[in-house]
Amino acid sequence: MAATAKLTAVYLLCFHSQKPASLNDSKRQFLVVERAISEGAWPYDNGDDPSFYVARKGGSLTWGVCRQEVRNSIPVGSIVAFFSFTSLQNGKVLYRLCGVTTVIGKVDVRAIHREDSFAPFRNLFINSVIRPDKGGWRYDESDRPASQRHADWLWRISDHRGVNQKTFNERYEQIYRSGFLADSSLANGDPTLAQNYVVFSTEVPNGYISGNPPEVAIARKGAHEKWNDQTLRSLTVNTAARFLKSKRSYLRVVNKSGRNVHRHIRFMMPSDKAVEWRDELIHALKAATARSQVVSVRARRAVTARCST
Repeated sequence: MAATAKLTAVYLLCFHSQKPASLNDSKRQFLVVERAISEGAWPYDNGDDPSFYVARKGGSLTWGVCRQEVRNSIPVGSIVAFFSFTSLQNGKVLYRLCGVTTVIGKVDVRAIHREDSFAPFRNLFINSVIRPDKGGWRYDESDRPASQRHADWLWRISDHRGVNQKTFNERYEQIYRSGFLADSSLANGDPTLAQNYVVFSTEVPNGYISGNPPEVAIARKGAHEKWNDQTLRSLTVNTAARFLKSKRSYLRVVNKSGRNVHRHIRFMMPSDKAVEWRDELIHALKAATARSQVVSVRARRAVTARCST
């Protein structure tokens, strides 16, 4: 009997990057990232989760707060294409392809504060929601406005299989109220922290982060996106459609509520084909990045010329 071909999970994931209306109540490293977004330095996530700001400074690319349902289940070895989406003033939404990565590890969130591999850039990470405190761990998102904090922080970093969120929150109401998570409680598995702090490769051939992510699509709210880069469309959503029973070929879902419109895309590929696909997508992203850089230089030169006349 022939051996079953090994499969690799492939994900297309979107994260929100939005210029903040105000920098009020933003402090420390959170303020640094928000300011970088405001200045158009790169389409970073507003909580740097995934931590592209850290990664572009030379640290690890990690993901630890958002999309818990994906972080819980994503296997090591999975390949991920990350897209940013940004609301524009005209009611449209802009999509950029920011990076292609491979999952190389999953740890619980304490690792960011304890493992030597994270130490050189530890002060840059803002996606851990807890910090060490005497005898345990303290919830800490004091660097950002209240609207950017996560009231369900413990749920997001815990292993709660078989328990719904309402029951979980009631069980750990005291921890939520005090903001303190004792080492003794963790040692007893009450609660148990999940291995859902995801670590990605950023080095070719396993990963590549674009220095100037190309604009690949624009959507109107209430409609699927329209692509302007057909090569990257073919390699991402159109490739997914060939493997999905649903034949979904778009990043933006249309529903009546207008909520949860960026549900992740997951499909399985034979592992040898997945590696070839990753290599091809990285090559295409590099080419698109080079074109974007040329356009940016020309735009800056045009602005300089107008200013000097």
